[in-house]
Amino acid sequence: MRDAERLREKTPVNFDDRQMGAVAVGGLLLLGGVFALGLVIGKHLVAQAGTPAEPPREQPTPPAAVAPAKPVTIPPPPKPLEVAPAPEKEKPVVLTPPPKDRGDYTVQVGASQDRAEAARIEQRARAAGLKPYVVEADLGKKGTWYRVRVGAFKDKDAADRYRKDVQRELRSAAVVMSTH
Repeated sequence: MRDAERLREKTPVNFDDRQMGAVAVGGLLLLGGVFALGLVIGKHLVAQAGTPAEPPREQPTPPAAVAPAKPVTIPPPPKPLEVAPAPEKEKPVVLTPPPKDRGDYTVQVGASQDRAEAARIEQRARAAGLKPYVVEADLGKKGTWYRVRVGAFKDKDAADRYRKDVQRELRSAAVVMSTH
């Protein structure tokens, strides 16, 4: 009877912070181990399921439950529309010609062997508020280049001051060039 009373007595259990931390770490390790074991067993089962020992059995159906199937007719897909491609007309790229008085110096903002690319450079300069023009230069074996330029100046110092403004506006490099 004394043993029964002892079992009924409640014994207080107190843990300090260190012991609670140890219990928490132990619980996490236990959960991690169970998870890892589950992964290993799952992979093993999947590997075995890849090669079944015997094929699955089909459930027999009673003959009365089988109804004759109606044939399903699927209409043929509609014929695609044939559209003839429109002939591509290549628009000639119009470039702004140089002014009559080009001065001795000018500022070049870009150059390209592609006429369309030169037109894009010219348009970008025009969008920045500049008045660009294009000079076509035949360089022999190097081909024809389209030079996009702005301004006409009598002296190099004025052209260089303008170049700095152009670079600031376009946020790209520009070069002072002689027009001769």
